[in-house]
Amino acid sequence: MTDNKSYGTVLIRAKIILDYLMEQHSGQTLKEISEGLSSTKSTTLKILNTMCELNLAWRDENDKRYYLGSELIGYGQKALSEFDIRSIAIPFLTELRDITGETVHLGIEAGNTVVFLDKLESPRSVNLKSKIGGKLNLYSSAMGKAFMAEMSPEKLQAYFETADLQPLTTHTIVDQSVLQTQIEQVKQDGYSIDDRENEEEVFCVGCILKKHDQVFGAFSVSTPEYRIDEATKLKTIELALAYKAKIEQRL
Repeated sequence: MTDNKSYGTVLIRAKIILDYLMEQHSGQTLKEISEGLSSTKSTTLKILNTMCELNLAWRDENDKRYYLGSELIGYGQKALSEFDIRSIAIPFLTELRDITGETVHLGIEAGNTVVFLDKLESPRSVNLKSKIGGKLNLYSSAMGKAFMAEMSPEKLQAYFETADLQPLTTHTIVDQSVLQTQIEQVKQDGYSIDDRENEEEVFCVGCILKKHDQVFGAFSVSTPEYRIDEATKLKTIELALAYKAKIEQRL
């Protein structure tokens, strides 16, 4: 019989300390760490000493505070180079497609465009122009606006200075001030909307996928406008946010 229990409580506690240090805006003292994790100072100190020996953490002898160690940089770079957002997201997005009955896209931002990594077709008849490897404008798409909401003010301004904001449909928003207002709303709501702005009669809800301030991609749910009423719209948003949380928990 296979034993599925975790092995090594010290390793688990070290991971908890790493998570705690990563969430803080500055280094932490032994007292702050032990109190923050409801752990005894003696146990916390023993684990921290070992972590420091391994360069997983380091202690500033001047202020007696602990910080994440340089050894983690290499691990992080290696993990990012081998990371595949598609392998993690697609099982969840397939569920989302099945529940909504609508087309779900997964994309990344590249060169100020959205590039489709995958497209999960609706089981119901719908004619969308999108294809894997295809591209979307940031300003006219739900995923694009989700990416724009993650840009720094400087990067966003640089985008607007170079982007050719042309109407793709009668509903495309090309007014920079209106788009900036929408992007601020995306930051508050956690989701973005493309209301027939990229394709006539296609409504989309988009969400970013990120963890620890690292953006890995975005996804959208696309629905023909004739199948959308207010109740369906709210349910689609609710489901998109729920699956955003599920995917980000696995990142």
